[in-house]
Amino acid sequence: MMECWVVLGDGGRVTLPETVRWEFCYGTGVPCDSFFVRCLWESGQERLMSQACRFYARWEGEQVFTGVVDEFACVCGGEGLYLEVSGRGMAALLLDNEAMPAQYQLATRADIVADHVAPYGIETVGGWALPAVSGFTVASGVSEWSVVHEFACYHGGVVPRFDRLGRLILDGHGDDGGSLRLSDGLAVTGWEYREERHGVLSQVAVRRRSSWDTQWVSDPQFLAEGGSARRVVTVPNTTGSAAMRYSGDYQLRASRSSRVRLTVTAAGAFLAWPGQLVRVELSGCGANGLYRVAQTETACGPEGLSTTLVLGQPDSMI
Repeated sequence: MMECWVVLGDGGRVTLPETVRWEFCYGTGVPCDSFFVRCLWESGQERLMSQACRFYARWEGEQVFTGVVDEFACVCGGEGLYLEVSGRGMAALLLDNEAMPAQYQLATRADIVADHVAPYGIETVGGWALPAVSGFTVASGVSEWSVVHEFACYHGGVVPRFDRLGRLILDGHGDDGGSLRLSDGLAVTGWEYREERHGVLSQVAVRRRSSWDTQWVSDPQFLAEGGSARRVVTVPNTTGSAAMRYSGDYQLRASRSSRVRLTVTAAGAFLAWPGQLVRVELSGCGANGLYRVAQTETACGPEGLSTTLVLGQPDSMI
């Protein structure tokens, strides 16, 4: 059973009536997680939701969503009177707020969290192994999320994400959730395998701004497959050789992160979460193997419960 409630701006809590339809979408990064619920409603309470700012959902006793209320509507029609609420995950607070321009002599995990995450009441987990970054710059006009993403992903190799409790996670995806087996016995209703070459880089040239010293980083596999897409990245003169190579490698990994996508739809709710490993063993599918969940969409509607998993390569930056 789905339980939903909202928290008002004054701290009050409103438990939503029985849900008749809901959709939850989870991923990593941008676009952030999102939700939509439709509930039965009572006449005369149309303004009750005006102060709603946070949304929570629990499925069979487990919390499955924490987020920000973006919109609500009270609708009266042929299906009766009902309430619709939609919004996004807690990453919305970092996406919607512009960061103050800054120049750090040495930016640490503690600095980034204190200046760009904690002011929004967001709890941060992990990231203690992220390296300090010398000369880290926050440009004018970027979002708080861009600051966190650049620090963690570009300099530390970790894709930041939010969990279902609304916490910012700064550790890489582990395999603690175990591996899900997707086979014919799991009531799979459809699948689609897709490979996209456009946007995948074969080579990156990283050069210093004035001296033009250049480091080349290539993707041998994509080159062997006939790929040809080069990018040139310019970095400050103070950037070391190791940092230059890492910058190029990051560009390559980011470009191929969504090259392979296997989308599987099955009956049931919340079958897997982003980052979890999934072993696909479907008859008639020539793309069976081990994947990692990039996106999860789970819904309840007239046709019952369903979950759609968008799977990528297990070592990709999802």
